[in-house]
Amino acid sequence: MSLTGIGVILIGVAFLVMAVYLAWTLNNLANVLRGIEKTVEQMPAQLDDIFRETTQMLNQTNVTISEVNDKLRTLSPLFYMVNDVGEMSRKMTTPLAKFSVNMNKKAEKNEEHK
Repeated sequence: MSLTGIGVILIGVAFLVMAVYLAWTLNNLANVLRGIEKTVEQMPAQLDDIFRETTQMLNQTNVTISEVNDKLRTLSPLFYMVNDVGEMSRKMTTPLAKFSVNMNKKAEKNEEHK
């Protein structure tokens, strides 16, 4: 065999190795794409489940907020009454506090004059 024949054989073997490697790589890529296809096929059902759960959660949240608002409306008069009592006690104690301060000042002045 001549060098040309050996060169052609080597090129053929190299081409065969490259073809096998390329086939193996493409086969792996096909497996990855099949996995992606399965995942994409499952997405609509999964998204439907997510949307259904989200809708239920929002409905329950709305019910809870409505119940809290009803309870706050029930308690509002109580808060107004507590506020009114606080205001009344402030109005009643303010003159007493002023009177007490004035009496203390007068007592201090009387002690200073003695």
